[in-house]
This record gives sequence, C-alpha cells and structure tokens, in this order.
Amino acid sequence: MTSKISYIKLIRADIRHRGWLAALTGIGLFLGMPVYTMLYIDSWFGGSPVVWVAEGANAAEIQNRAYMIEQIRNIFPGLLNGFRLSYLAAAIAVLAVLCALTGFGYIHSKEKLDFYHALPVKRGQWFAVSYISGLVIFLVPYVICSALTIAVGGINGIMTARVAAESVMAAAGGIFAFLIIYHTCILAAMLTGQTVTGLLAALVAAVYPFMVFGLFTAMKGIFFETYYGAASTLTDTLAENLSPAGLFVKLITNTAAGVPSTGFLITAAVITVLLLGGALLLYRVYPSEAAGNALAFPRTAPVFKVMICIPAALFISLIAKSFMGISGTKWIVVLSLLTAVILCGVIEFIYQQDIRMLLKGWISSVISVAGVALVLCVFQFDLFGYDTYVPDQDRVESISFRPESFWGYFEYPENYVGYEDSSLVGSVASAEGTEALYRLAQTGVGNLEEGYTPGVLDLASTDSEIGKGYVNTVFRYKLSGGREVYRRYCLERGEVLSVLEELCRSEDVRKELFPIFHVDTSEVASVSFRDAYGVGTPAELSDEQMQTLLDAYKKDVMEVDINVLAGNNPLGELLLEIPDKSITDLSAESAAVSADVESGNSVQPGTVTMGSFYIYEGYDNTLACMEEYGYTLRTEIAPEDVTQVTLYLSAESMRSGKHAELLSQLSPSVERFASDDGAQDITIRMQEDIRTVLERIEPYNSGILGGGTGLGDYADIQFEEGSSYYSYKIK
Repeated sequence: MTSKISYIKLIRADIRHRGWLAALTGIGLFLGMPVYTMLYIDSWFGGSPVVWVAEGANAAEIQNRAYMIEQIRNIFPGLLNGFRLSYLAAAIAVLAVLCALTGFGYIHSKEKLDFYHALPVKRGQWFAVSYISGLVIFLVPYVICSALTIAVGGINGIMTARVAAESVMAAAGGIFAFLIIYHTCILAAMLTGQTVTGLLAALVAAVYPFMVFGLFTAMKGIFFETYYGAASTLTDTLAENLSPAGLFVKLITNTAAGVPSTGFLITAAVITVLLLGGALLLYRVYPSEAAGNALAFPRTAPVFKVMICIPAALFISLIAKSFMGISGTKWIVVLSLLTAVILCGVIEFIYQQDIRMLLKGWISSVISVAGVALVLCVFQFDLFGYDTYVPDQDRVESISFRPESFWGYFEYPENYVGYEDSSLVGSVASAEGTEALYRLAQTGVGNLEEGYTPGVLDLASTDSEIGKGYVNTVFRYKLSGGREVYRRYCLERGEVLSVLEELCRSEDVRKELFPIFHVDTSEVASVSFRDAYGVGTPAELSDEQMQTLLDAYKKDVMEVDINVLAGNNPLGELLLEIPDKSITDLSAESAAVSADVESGNSVQPGTVTMGSFYIYEGYDNTLACMEEYGYTLRTEIAPEDVTQVTLYLSAESMRSGKHAELLSQLSPSVERFASDDGAQDITIRMQEDIRTVLERIEPYNSGILGGGTGLGDYADIQFEEGSSYYSYKIK
C-alpha cells in the first residue's frame, strides 16, 4: 500500500513536471487580479490614492470622491472571479482545461499508460495524485491573488466588512466555477483516447444540456404560432442548471452579485460531484488499448453519434437561418437534414480517421438523419396539438390575458424590475369573467384556422385589414397543481373590448388593470402633470394634497367606461416619482450620492418617474382636485409657445399626395430633407407656418387596444419650455 509520504512525493513530482503550467497560472492570475485591480481603481481617480483628498477641496469634490468609492465597493467582488473582467473568467476556464488535460493526458498515450499502470500504485491513487496536483496548481495562486486583490482594496479605502464578505463569496464562486470545468474535462478525457477528441468531448459535455433544452424552446418559437416566451420555463431552468457551461457563467455572476440561492448551490455541488464520480468510475475500467483511439469505449460510438447529431443539426440550422435572414420553416427542414448528413460524415471520420470508412457506421447515420426528420415532423405538423391546445375548463383555476397594446399604453412599476406579467388581467375575475376569457381563447384558436395568426399580424401593415381590426393577445392559464400555460392569439379588437368590459365590472379586476393600484401612493415623492404640450409640469403639493389627488384619481378610474379608454384621446396624464425597486447593486448611500452628483438638485435619490396615469374628460374628481390646487390641463397648443415643428412624412404619403393641401400652404422658407426612398422631414420655424400645422395635428394616443391605423405620419414639437414628450398625429 502506498504511504502518505509517497502520496506527497507523487503530487510534488507531478507539480514539478507541470511547472510551466504552475508558472503560467501564477503570472496570468497575478496580472488579471491584483495588478488589474490596482489599474482599475487608479483609473477612477486619475493616479491619486482613493483615500487622498486635496487640501482645501470643496464639498462637491469630496462628495464626488465618496460617490466613486461607493461605486467601486459595489463592483469590487466581481474583480475576483471574472464577472467584471472577461479575461479573468476566460482564464479560469482555460486553466481548468489545461489542468485536466495535462494531468490526465497520459492515459491517451499507450506507452505512458502502460508505464503508470505497471507501477505498484492503484488506479484510484493515480487518479487522486493527478486530480490533487491539478487542483493545487490552480488553487494556491488563485487564493494568494485573491488575498492580494482584497489587500489592494483595503489599502485604497475600498474594503468594508460587507465588501470583504462579498469578495470572499466571489472568490469561492471562482473556485467553484473552476471545479465545474475541471471535472467536465476530466470526464471527457476518460471517455476518449486522444487529447484532441478529449477537447471536443469536453466542449460537447459543457454545452450539451444547454443546447438540447434551449433548442426545444427555440423550435417552439419558430414552428408554433401561439408560442409565447414566458419569463422563465422549466426548459430554461434545466438548460442553465444542468449545463456545465451554464453553471460556470451563473456561478461567476451570482457569487459576484452576492445572491447565489441555496438551491442553485446545491444543484451545482451535485453536478460537480457527479462529474467527478463518473470520471473516477470510468478511470477504474479504462482499457489500456483505448489510448490513441477516438473513443475509449468503442461500443458507445453509435450512441454518442446519434446523441450529438440530432440536436447539433437542428441547432446549426437555426443559427444558419438567423445569419442568412431566412423566414419561414421550410428552409430549416432542408438545412437540418443537410447538416445531419454532414455531421454524420464528420463524426464518422473522427471515429475512423479514414475517409474511406465514412459509411462504416451507416446504421447510426440513418438513425441520426431519421431522428432529425422525426423531430422536424413533430414541430412542422404540430403532431401534439400545441397550437390548438386549450386546457380543459375544469382544470383551469384562473385565466388572465394581456392585449399587446397594453405595452404602449400602460406603464407598471413592476416593469422596472423585469417582471413582465404585471399587466396580465383576469386572475381575480368572477366566474362569468373567467368564462368569457375561456371563450375568447377558443376564438383565438379558431382564428388560427382562418389564417389570423400572431405571426401574420406582426408582419402586417397598419392599414391592412388585420392590422386595423386585430390585436395580438397573451393568455396565461393557471392550472390545478400550480402549472402555468402561456399562449398568444390574434383576436378581433371588438371581441377583446367586450371581454374587457365584462371583466371590469369587477372592482378587483380594475385594481389589477390600472397601474395606480400597483403603486404604494404613500411612497410617491412628487407629482407632475403633462397636458397637450407633452412637457412635464411639477406640482407643488404637500403630502396630504398628493394623497387627496391620487385618491380622486383612483375613484375616477374605478368608474370610467372602458370604451372611453379605447376610443378617446386623454386630456393629459399624471407623472409620479416613485422608488426605483430595480436598484440592487447600489446602497442607499451610493444612490443618494449619485443623485446629488449627477443632478445637483432636489430630485429624490433612487427614484423613477412613471407616467401613463391618463386623465380623460369625465375624470371629474381628478380635474376638480387639480383646479382646487391651481392646475389646469391645456387642451390646445398656442402657436406663440412653439419654436419649431418637424413633420415626418412617409414615402407613400409623398407619392400619393396625402398631405399636398397642407404642404401647399407652407412658405418656401421651410427646411426639407428628402430621403432616398422619397420620405421627407420638414422643419418649420415661421409662426404663420406653425399656426397652419397646429390646426392639422393632435397628440397621438393609441388607446387601450391600440390605434388600428397606427401613428403614421407625425410631427414633433419644440416649445420654449422644452421638447414635447409626445408625437403628434397629422390629421
């Protein structure tokens, strides 16, 4: 039995044998961690130490330095694992590959393999020696460089207890990420008999789960008309958490941000252990005659060929389609089958290394091509009824929907933190409302058979029949058991409006629909008004007055007829300054300093201005409250307030003479810019011309279900008080 001393001697000997790699690791990490960190910090402060403040520096300079220090503190952990420096992340991955292939490369040489296995050392012990020495070659320099990097931060006044803890977590994430790639490459080496094929196998193993599960999502998006990419799906989760490459990226990202979940870390640990365990088991049975062959276990060749060829052919065809700009699905079928044939030939050549033997594995080649054809048939002909699927009504707990026109009409605070489903309406609907939504979904399925599909509407012009009368709508079914199903249908606007009216008989649905009920009004920092001028006017209101105004607005939206929102232009809108919930990487102190440095005014730090709180004629409570506080919405634009109007006329309008009468009334002094396609931009500054144009334009609002004909030709207006936020439709 080998003694403990023998283990240490073997590890030392292996490290000395790979001294070039140890030196490369040390130099690379030293340059990419402490040296880069010093240069990075220095670049922020122009060569002076962070803690140095010039004698007599004014308050603004001191405040600016404090802001920069706080900014560096928030990004500092990412300097330890490559999150802030792609070179370092790439270096960690490359070093993992080199440590694995140099440590276990001897098994790919028959002479070396026979020599090692002839020595009185068990295979498991040889495995441990190579594994530990490779780990030491990376781990020792990485830990030392991490400590030096943290020391650089401490010397420059960056380090606090919080930053130190997050830095240690980021460094641990870098080690964990190294292990993922290290173990993947060792497993790949055990499956192959050549270093080149080992590298290829490592690449395939690293991305295979991501490619397979990501391909499933991509194919649904291309072949299925009703597919809607929800925020997160099971296949997306599996692609990220089962792929070594995905785990590597996620470990770097999450540990640098200080937000790795326990479940994710457990998953990563399990995958890491399984990869290492699989490599050890294969090493114990690794045949000596495998050295020099493409694969260590020849019987696995057909299996690997089929497993690689089917998803790779489909994946490559999708990439090719994207680069070539091809629309439709028929070319995907042709490209996929052609790619499958080519891949079968390439893989067989790698196996046999003889071009005359390409047909030796013809059975697995036929299976691979047939597998690609089968997958394409499933998606092309929707054999499982994806597009026509509507859950059984007794399994549906709730249905909610969102016409895509909501995106251009409403603005929700949840949108600022990346939550896209905040505008889905109907989950709290009555039984009658849910029944109406279910019937509407069935209508959407029926529209598919008549050719009214979301894809057709996406490509249709605004003046076409489908463009004028239909709107794409997302549905979410919540099923018993917690499962959620998303679909996207093309629906007639009138039918959607009728269902929306039915739903809005419920106060709960109205609270779900209108953004004002998504806002904690007690957190509103300020209120502004925007009228026909499209320029925000700050309102000087006390906290009590703001609450009174917002309560009046809530009362109006609870009473408004939905048809008003669909067919009328608003008089104006409220703008609310609310807390920005998306700020996660800045502390409150940093956000406060940032606001003062950047704006130099009383704007609240860490806030965002949100609009789309429309005020319509008939909002009597809101309008009365505004009038009481001394504010009135302007509904017409005075020509003397306008300094410039720019008309944007399409090539089609210019060819058809749509606005010939208006253009004939303008003076020759207007500035015209003609595009090659015939479109014109016309800039107007003369007061008489401005007056003429103002009679022909109005603020454009698409309405809750979209404008049908769209904005079309439009105008932008410049006022003395600033540019208008709105675009104005030319009548």
